[in-house]
Amino acid sequence: MPETRELIGEAHRTRLPITVFVALVDHVSIPSMVVTTVFLYGWSVSAGIAGTLVAVCLVGRQLRAMECLVHEASHFNWSRRRRQVNDTLAAVLCGWPTGIRIGDYRASHLFHHGRLGTDEDPDRQRYRELDIEGLDRSSLASFVRGLVPRLVSYQRGWLRATAADPVSAAMPLLWALLTIALPAFLLWGVASAAAGLAVWAAAHFLALPVLRFIAESSEHSYTDADTVFDSTVTNLGRLQRWLIHPHSDGYHTVHHLWPGTPHHGLRTLHQILLQADPDGYGNRLRVRTRILSEPSPNRSSQSTTNTADE
Repeated sequence: MPETRELIGEAHRTRLPITVFVALVDHVSIPSMVVTTVFLYGWSVSAGIAGTLVAVCLVGRQLRAMECLVHEASHFNWSRRRRQVNDTLAAVLCGWPTGIRIGDYRASHLFHHGRLGTDEDPDRQRYRELDIEGLDRSSLASFVRGLVPRLVSYQRGWLRATAADPVSAAMPLLWALLTIALPAFLLWGVASAAAGLAVWAAAHFLALPVLRFIAESSEHSYTDADTVFDSTVTNLGRLQRWLIHPHSDGYHTVHHLWPGTPHHGLRTLHQILLQADPDGYGNRLRVRTRILSEPSPNRSSQSTTNTADE
């Protein structure tokens, strides 16, 4: 219908100020969380330890959010017409803090889109090498037992694909020194700077790879599907939306159908498709509403947007 086409076209519009704003929020929130943790130690050691654990998880989440915005840039979803602006802003605001080279990531990721499900698909190759579809999601303990031995190989492959040179690999540390350690040192001294850097390091080297692995291991199901639509999974539980798949990254089926849709348009496009094609899109859509669940078809609009996660 013409109205549906217009709505789909509107969802594809890039809005650079929105994307820059959310990237800046991701930036500011990280040192803010670290500073809060330092203050908690002033109250009590137990409060500081609890705050550190929470901060490591949340800082890892914000770094993951930056990675999602690098993914956006690989599709020129920051600014489609001004591609140099797209790449420069994404590199400075999100590529440097995460150590990802936009060009290298784009080459690998667009090959994934163009060859999805084939033997040339880099994501499917990773799924096979790590037996990702063999992860046991029947319980949290089983899932953790399967996740831990795969993490080292997974992270090694991620670094090969995204940070091809020592300078890129060193950029996150330089970013942390400038945005976390230096301000903490100037305001409160060496101990606070070291504590802030330790929180960042735990988030970057531990929490971030875990969150990314959980996210990427939940996005596809290759062995039981023959099409792009059926092999792609949408992840919409609350925990997934807020922690694992920030910036609407969980709307993965919509993303593969229309990769030119920016993060701020994915949920809207998902709703448009549910209303315009409830039988084809709505009933066939493969959805996870819990991290420990297998993807299930035949979900309604309510169950794909309002279901609580574990």
